[in-house]
Amino acid sequence: MTMKSIAIVVPELLPVPPVQGGAVEHWVDEASARMAAGHNVTMVSRPAGSAGRPGIGYIGIPWTKTELFFSRIKDRVTWRNPLRYLAKIQNVFSYGSRVAKAVLPFDVVYLHNEPNILLFLKRRPGQKIVLHMHNDHLSMRLFRPFYRRALAKADLVLCVSDYIRRQAVAKFPEHAQRFQVLFNSTDPAVFQPYPEAAAQLDGLVQFDPQCRYLLYVGRLTALKGVHVLIAAFQDVLRRHPEARLIITGSSFFGGAARTGYERELEELAKPVNHAIVFTGYLPHDKLRYLYSAVDMIVLPSVWQDPCPLVVLEAMASGTLLVSSAVGGIPEVMEHQVNGLLVPPADAAALADTICGALETPEASARMALAARAKIERGYTWERLVNELNATLDGLK
Repeated sequence: MTMKSIAIVVPELLPVPPVQGGAVEHWVDEASARMAAGHNVTMVSRPAGSAGRPGIGYIGIPWTKTELFFSRIKDRVTWRNPLRYLAKIQNVFSYGSRVAKAVLPFDVVYLHNEPNILLFLKRRPGQKIVLHMHNDHLSMRLFRPFYRRALAKADLVLCVSDYIRRQAVAKFPEHAQRFQVLFNSTDPAVFQPYPEAAAQLDGLVQFDPQCRYLLYVGRLTALKGVHVLIAAFQDVLRRHPEARLIITGSSFFGGAARTGYERELEELAKPVNHAIVFTGYLPHDKLRYLYSAVDMIVLPSVWQDPCPLVVLEAMASGTLLVSSAVGGIPEVMEHQVNGLLVPPADAAALADTICGALETPEASARMALAARAKIERGYTWERLVNELNATLDGLK
C-alpha cells in the first residue's frame, strides 16, 4: 500500500513539539511519533523553535504582529468579555488562511480541536479531511452556525469520548454518521509507580513521610473546580491534620499570564497555606514522578470534562484517582472499582470521599492497581495508533 502523506494541524496558540505544554499538543506529539512508521507525517503548528521528532516534517506558521496584539487581549480578559471572542476569531482567521495553503498538497488533512479552520480548507481532488475533537467546542452556541458549514467539509470527526460524540450528534444530527469515538491513551512505561519518586522531586516539593499527599494536576481555571478542592481540603485537614495538598498547573500551560482566578485560589488557600503547595506548571518529566509520589490524585472538575489525559496518566501511575463524575470520565473510571467518582461542585462530598480513602488504604491500593491494569490493557498509544491508522487508511 502506498504511504499516505498526512498533514497534522493543531490550533493556533501552541507549538508542536509541545515546548510550552498543551494537552492537545502533547497528544499530537506522542501519536505522530508512532504514526510516522506507516505514513509520511508533517506537523503544522506555531514554530516551536526546537528540533522535532525524527522522521516527521514540520511547517511553522509564524505569529504576525496583529495576531500577537489580539492574543495579548485574549489573555487579559475573561470568558465573558466579547473582546475575547473577537480576538479568537481574528487569530483563527489569520492562522487558518495560511494553514489552508500549507496543507493543500497532502493526501489527508488531520485537524485537531479547531473546527473553524475547516472553513478555510480548499480540498483538492482525492484529499481527505479528518477533524479530531478533544473538547466539547462544537456545543458553543456562538460558533454553531459556522461549525454547521465547517463540518460539511469533514469526511470524519473523531471524538475522545462518547460524551463528546453524543453532544455533537445532538447539535448536528445531519452529520451524525461522521462522528466516531477514538478513546484517549497514555504511556504506562512513562506514567508508572516509581519506587523512589519523591527523591526525583527534591527542591520542588519536600515530602514528609509522616504526611499524606493529595495532588491536583491541570489548568487553573474555574471550570476545573480547584476552588471546590481547596474548600474540601480545609475540611479534610481538620479531620486529617497530616494531609497536604499539591496544586500543579497554570492558567494555560507554560508561560501563561497569571490570572484573577489564580489570585482567588491563593486567597482561598490562606487559612491552610501551611499545608498547600502551588508548584506552577510542570513538564511531563517531573509530573510522572509527582503522580507516583503522592497518595491520591484529585480531579474536581465542575464542567463536563470530555476525558482529560490527567485521568489516564493518574490511573497508569498506580495512585488512587478521585474525580468528579462528569463528561467522559465515567466511560473510563468505574466507581469503587478503579477509582472514586463524586458529584461535581460538592465540596462536602469530595471531602468525605477523600477522608474515606485516606482511612481505607488497602481498598485505595486495590483500586489503584486495577486502574493501572485497565490502562495497560486498553489505553496505550499503540492501541490508539493502530485504530487511528486503520481508520485513516480506510477513508474512501
